[in-house]
Amino acid sequence: MSIFALSCFIIGVLAGFTGLFVLLKGMKEKLNKSWFLLNLSILVWIEGLGATMVVADAISALFWQKVLYIGTIFIPVLFFHFCTILTEKEEQFRKLFKINLFVALVFLFSLLTNNWFMRGIKPSTDFGYWPTEIGWLYYPFLFWFAVNVIYSFLILKKYLRKKGIDSVKQRQVLIIFYGTAIGFIAGSLNFLLDFNIIFPPVHNFFVGSYLIFTALAITRYHLFGIRVILTELLVGVMGIILLFLPFVIETTLPMRALMIGVFLLFCFFGYLLIRYTYREIRQKEILQQKVKERTKELQTAYEEIKKRKEDLEKFYKLTVGRELRMIELKKKIKELEERVKGN
Repeated sequence: MSIFALSCFIIGVLAGFTGLFVLLKGMKEKLNKSWFLLNLSILVWIEGLGATMVVADAISALFWQKVLYIGTIFIPVLFFHFCTILTEKEEQFRKLFKINLFVALVFLFSLLTNNWFMRGIKPSTDFGYWPTEIGWLYYPFLFWFAVNVIYSFLILKKYLRKKGIDSVKQRQVLIIFYGTAIGFIAGSLNFLLDFNIIFPPVHNFFVGSYLIFTALAITRYHLFGIRVILTELLVGVMGIILLFLPFVIETTLPMRALMIGVFLLFCFFGYLLIRYTYREIRQKEILQQKVKERTKELQTAYEEIKKRKEDLEKFYKLTVGRELRMIELKKKIKELEERVKGN
């Protein structure tokens, strides 16, 4: 197995794992569900891509190429939907989402029933049965894919320029913007191989960048309401992968030593990340407790002031109010006396 195929399988597993974890932590939240579906489509795409590099015959390769493009077709639709929910624009773009979904189903129907989208499998190359022979419908698909992705980023960019938005939410969107941008640029370079522009797909290593950026948005700015648990799980999973990677791929001794060094360095920074996250949460809990205590003190003071005010009003009615009524009564009596004397 090549390191490129292995990278596809690893990124696919991580994408599926993080998507499912986010979903389980908030199954009623639209943002969590849309993120899960987006990660599911990425999982289907990149696992299919990895499989095309390792299968031994064209028939199996054709199957996995179709699996690959099932995921590819739905990525722009689900990313667009995720961006509209993240920026609170879902209702505004609901009709456009339905249109996009219909177009995606048209491409899917062609992929599974005829050769308009994919004509067949090319002979095996150094990267397995990849790329493919494309059909005429592939060109409008690329245009539709690019328009959706670019428009989704414009939605995010417009939201970032909006005045008066919460600073934490702004940082969330900014992190997602750059993370997914790197991932889309890296992943979209794979389309070049379908036009016989063949080069080592080293860019695949950057596809999973959106997972790292999203982890930052979650742990630092609470994107999906998940914090320490996801940090520990991501660090743990990546640590296990980096630990076994030097021993499951065929490579030179210096490269293996370099991988072990990367693993040790990752463990160090992973430990610092978890420690920092715990410390931040602890400080936040202390601050929240102080705010709670202060609020309770202010509430008690307010109740005391309210009680004093009521007592003062009672005192006013019993003393000052009575005196004023007596003065008014004496004034009326005097007026009556003067009126009697006048008669």
